[in-house]
Amino acid sequence: MTSDDDLSPLFDAAAAALTFNAPLGEARAADLVDRVAPSTPEGLVLDLGCGAGELLLRACARHDVAGDGVDLHAGDLARARRRAAELGLDGRVAFHAADATTWDRPADVVLNVGASHAWGTADDALAALHRLVRPEGTLLFADGVYEREPDAACREIFGDLPDLAGMARAATGAGFRVRHAATSTLGEWDDFESTWRSGLERLAAPAARDFADQRRDEYLSVYRGVVGFAWLVVTPA
Repeated sequence: MTSDDDLSPLFDAAAAALTFNAPLGEARAADLVDRVAPSTPEGLVLDLGCGAGELLLRACARHDVAGDGVDLHAGDLARARRRAAELGLDGRVAFHAADATTWDRPADVVLNVGASHAWGTADDALAALHRLVRPEGTLLFADGVYEREPDAACREIFGDLPDLAGMARAATGAGFRVRHAATSTLGEWDDFESTWRSGLERLAAPAARDFADQRRDEYLSVYRGVVGFAWLVVTPA
């Protein structure tokens, strides 16, 4: 059996090939950044589970505000800090090696993309995030959903996920108003999966290629078009 520690370098290599560690294209990224404009020029953007920080950095650059990124993965944080320096944002955006679930400083804009598992479920994450969004603020929440009924093989990999309507209901149940709801396109998914596997291929190692082959087969035969990725822009009710 392969341990999580054995797989960690492979996941790192795959993620390093990505601009965003999510099925997110450039057009949608620009649109989402515009949708989460802070309500004041002094607004603060907080990204919990920021990874390499690309979306946070783009939001701070677009709206000329400060930001905080929180993550536990040292490799991602190193990439984020290098990228901040490249963009001239290292004096404005700080990255913190911390457990996102322990963060207690509210912000005007909160980002949480594919990181709800830190709290347990999407419902748990939304409830916790509501306490971190200032009254006039905005939350961008993104996570996995089912686009259509999964078969047993798909459910074994991804477990219980809501559909987009269920995700929106979870947000309203946590005290938010849903301002925007959408899912990644199939093209965004195809690009994400292909780029993710390309990071493995660059290792040119048998174990990496085997892992890439496994991922490709699972994507094409099990979850392509079944698992979606939802994007919600919500505000406190």
